[in-house]
Amino acid sequence: MDDFDAGYWKDKLGDTSKLSLDTKLHMILSLVIFLGVSIRHLLSFIFTTDIKPVKDRAARFLGYTPSYADPNSRFPAAHIFSAGVLQDSNRIITDMSLQIRIQDLTIACIRELLDPSKLADKYRALAPFFFELLHVFVASPNKYRKYNMDKGAEDGSDGPEENSGEENDNGWDDDPNEDHDEAGYTEAENTSQWQGFEGFSRNPIFAIIVAISMLAFVRNRATNLLPLLLCLFFKISGTSTRVIRMLSNIGVCVSGRTAEPLKQRISDDAIRLGVALVHSGRMWMTIFDNINIFLRKSQQRLTNRNSMIHATNVAFFALDGIDLAAENLKSKLDLRGERRHATVEDILPTNDDDTHMEQSFIALIAEILILYCPGNGEWKDRQETLAAIEGMMPTDRPLEPKKTDVRPFGVFDVNEGSKKGVIDVIDAIRERSEMSKTDWASKARIIQGDWLTANNFRNGRRIRKDDVNSFERMEYGDELSALFHHALQASHMIMKVHYGHAIRDPMSLAAHKGMLNRTWDVNKPNYAASKSLIRHSLIARVLHCVMVKKGFKLISQLKAWRPTLDDIKLMSTTLFEEFTTTTAAETAKAANDDYFAHSVYFIRDALFFCKFEKSVSIADAGAVMRVLKYWALAFRGAGQHNYARECVEVIVRSKYEMTDALRLAREQAWFYNRWGIYGRSIAADLYLEQNNYWVKRVFIADGNGVTIEYIIAKGSASVEAFREISHSVANFFGDSDRARRHKEVAFHEDIRALIEEMVRLKAHVIAPDGHFVPAPPKPSRKKNNNTVPVTQAESRSAIFDVIVEGAQEWQSKFKDFLRDTTWDPKLGYPLVKEKATSRATQDNRLHTGTILDSINENPILFDTYDDLHGDEIVRTGLGSGALGGGDEFSSGQEA
Repeated sequence: MDDFDAGYWKDKLGDTSKLSLDTKLHMILSLVIFLGVSIRHLLSFIFTTDIKPVKDRAARFLGYTPSYADPNSRFPAAHIFSAGVLQDSNRIITDMSLQIRIQDLTIACIRELLDPSKLADKYRALAPFFFELLHVFVASPNKYRKYNMDKGAEDGSDGPEENSGEENDNGWDDDPNEDHDEAGYTEAENTSQWQGFEGFSRNPIFAIIVAISMLAFVRNRATNLLPLLLCLFFKISGTSTRVIRMLSNIGVCVSGRTAEPLKQRISDDAIRLGVALVHSGRMWMTIFDNINIFLRKSQQRLTNRNSMIHATNVAFFALDGIDLAAENLKSKLDLRGERRHATVEDILPTNDDDTHMEQSFIALIAEILILYCPGNGEWKDRQETLAAIEGMMPTDRPLEPKKTDVRPFGVFDVNEGSKKGVIDVIDAIRERSEMSKTDWASKARIIQGDWLTANNFRNGRRIRKDDVNSFERMEYGDELSALFHHALQASHMIMKVHYGHAIRDPMSLAAHKGMLNRTWDVNKPNYAASKSLIRHSLIARVLHCVMVKKGFKLISQLKAWRPTLDDIKLMSTTLFEEFTTTTAAETAKAANDDYFAHSVYFIRDALFFCKFEKSVSIADAGAVMRVLKYWALAFRGAGQHNYARECVEVIVRSKYEMTDALRLAREQAWFYNRWGIYGRSIAADLYLEQNNYWVKRVFIADGNGVTIEYIIAKGSASVEAFREISHSVANFFGDSDRARRHKEVAFHEDIRALIEEMVRLKAHVIAPDGHFVPAPPKPSRKKNNNTVPVTQAESRSAIFDVIVEGAQEWQSKFKDFLRDTTWDPKLGYPLVKEKATSRATQDNRLHTGTILDSINENPILFDTYDDLHGDEIVRTGLGSGALGGGDEFSSGQEA
């Protein structure tokens, strides 16, 4: 710099005092051009050099002088920057792809346009100057990050310690919900061209996207892509109106009133997609279920009674890859009445069924050992062993994994809980589908629902057998009972049979519920809590059986066990033979040890449930049919006759009264796979129940907006699109899908407590003196005498095999079933139906004194998130989530 002082330039240029500013500027730029110096290098030199005169001038340029009269002179840098920022802003607010017109939106458009990951690329392309300016502001390390990075370089470590330094100790933003695993997050998961930022627990790109969007929206409200998306995200996530209004005022999102017509537009398009499927020529299935919503329950007064909306939610499932011969109505009708050839042997498990279940039980036991045995983290080649065990699970006709095409069709203002209700809702579905009665009744239509829906449809068809045309006679319908409701009934059966009495039977579920301090009310049981108790009790019993066979007295010994794959297989086979078979239970009963027999029956029944869930998760209809055979007997033995008959109905119809093409279509209709990934299927009716949950609990309107008209127009058909939008926005902004394992420690403590109690009781070893569990006394019909003397009940054991009991009952009841359900070519369907079982005929051995004793209705509730959502991210072990009920470590109780 000293070489080019004032003297140097006076010799070259002479007196320059009389030159104008423009002339001086032109001389400087001509020199820059002559020397071949780029503007970038020149400006970089000016603002980074340590030469004091240049540094002082650069500081004055970047400084703010409020005393200057000329606004452009107060902050010179702003005047220069404004040119680039204004140009960027103009490009953004005039870009039509960022301006969304609600009336033109479709669900396909939303999936394509409202993708936050594409916004980052678009903003950087349209506003490179402003984007990089914000990038420097948010991504520049502060002094603490610089110190940590310098320290890491000196130590030879990989980089700064996560969340270290003084800035994280000052409590400015101590977020307990922050997932610290995302520190040093790399945008490559969402946008491939940007690199991560060391030491940042939040992604700076997110702030840039939202900032640019806010500023553009404030300048021109037509530039509303991200504000519209965020408002919809807040709206469907239950954000209050006041919060949305505040966010709208600062430009984060559009107003709440703007989101309402968008919801209407999405709902209309969802219904249009359903209509398109019905008229597409593809085969489809319709599924519906009732949805009940309380109105003003919390505001009930003498003059303002609460009421309830009784509606029906509907969805269409596309059945792709199915031979359209399945829709041939004549072929379906020609097979009516063929069940007259059926015998009771058709519903009894065969040797092949027993062999299949034996292999399944061994694989399930092995899986329990690998996944939940204490100390399994130290096992050698554990993942390879788990993969080998998963290969042991037998299958029977699993479907190829593919993404299910489902079209929510919205809510109808019809209560389908009766014969007339089912008829009315089908007619309403037909009308909304824009299909004539003749077209609707021209093909076989699969109609899926719970037992009540299927039974009401059959009863409606019986009483209308002589009506005027095929549609009114309901000949088109091929009713199909859904799998999730079978699982609900099975959980009720297991709880009813094995809940027992905590004092009289320490191996009962009642005793284990007390040991685990599960505080849910047994008279208001919910599905997730019941399933969790069954699952955890099963795991603890299996692990204790291992201790018995290995001679371990302490859990520490089990924790130190290091089995090989062969050891796991041998142990699983041993446990199956000695602790899950009817023979093992009968041996214990012969020795008068009801504790041992009860545990054997429970392990077997719980493993049936696990097998059913595994089969649903891989869409294995053949294995599902095998389990239904055993449940047909167990339900009958437990007094749950409705679903016992429904299991038999499914088995008999599948064998005698449907074509092969229709059978394959019905089997596909049972399952829903959101991702098209093997092992990620769920029951189709569970999908609909999840939709019911989102309609009732999440996407519901505020206050007086909860009306059937609002739900139909804006809050039901759109549910799938809402969930997809919410999922994509949350994922992009860092709320990633991953299994939450914070309950794992509590889970292992629960298992430990159960095992230690079984060690104390010397369970799973036949006691020399036996353990007798007396049946409860029979309830008296007299109001002043509820029980008979206990001495009359002590001679009869409370422990028995409901499968054996059910098989014996079906020997005499199967002919009655055929008589009541077989179609006759001359007389049509019989009008006779089985009489409801009275309470007086219930087996008092299953009496628990709780609501679980109910046989006509399932008391298991399923109205919470955990009830209807499983571990949908990591499909492992008993927490596969195919039937809901929360993840494997959940207690089923909401925090």
